[in-house]
Amino acid sequence: MSSRDSFSSVAVVGFMLFALFFGAGNLIFPVMLGQLSGENMILANAGFIVTGVGLPILGIFALAFSGKSDLQSLASRVHPLFALVFTVALYLSIGPLFAIPRTNTVSFEMGINPFLGNNDAFCRYFFIQSSFLL
Repeated sequence: MSSRDSFSSVAVVGFMLFALFFGAGNLIFPVMLGQLSGENMILANAGFIVTGVGLPILGIFALAFSGKSDLQSLASRVHPLFALVFTVALYLSIGPLFAIPRTNTVSFEMGINPFLGNNDAFCRYFFIQSSFLL
């Protein structure tokens, strides 16, 4: 970033990096991973660090060192059709196919489900459907 970058652009990049390393499931998953790993805790932590920290850093370095300004121009180095398919698949998985339902599920499991009974299927169905509609 140059010295003339505005505070808002620095804040946007900062929030983007925070969201990249701390997703919706990273609040619950490390605790569950520690509970379920048992004697293999070191191996489980190593796998979580590689996939939760290492891969995002590799993505940042790949885009920074490529000199390209966006994902489609980076992927078009392989093939233009690959760039289109990959970009569409990535944006769909980031939004409506994976991240939005997962965020809704984590919010539901932590904030609403503890107050419901085990047999409240309508409420679960409502929140699953609302994750796709909103």
